[in-house]
Amino acid sequence: MPESVVNLERTVRAPREARDCIRALEPRLGPARTDDAVLLVSELVTNAVKYGPEHGEVRIIVDEHDSTMRVTVHDTGAGPLPEMRPLDRLPHEGGGHGLRLVDRVADRWGVERGSTRVWFEIDL
Repeated sequence: MPESVVNLERTVRAPREARDCIRALEPRLGPARTDDAVLLVSELVTNAVKYGPEHGEVRIIVDEHDSTMRVTVHDTGAGPLPEMRPLDRLPHEGGGHGLRLVDRVADRWGVERGSTRVWFEIDL
């Protein structure tokens, strides 16, 4: 499968649109792994909209290699890299569990320097 790119407007609709994009991959991922990928892309796109720059798009890049599908959520933010915070440093009002969720569900994940790119891989 060649790399596919979907550009989303930075609005409250972006996470839903990202989930729809990933659901279309169910024939390749299967139902259970599709649910995992939908959950993760929703979390990452929500974070990109919430914490990314005020203007610009959020880009979803889906790339399949051999038996792995990589999904990258890319925004034009140049702030600090996202990091998984220790449990004792999470805000009291909730939240802050996004990368912990990615770490638990994805087979592999990471962040890339430059503009904010967070990716996860799902084994097919």
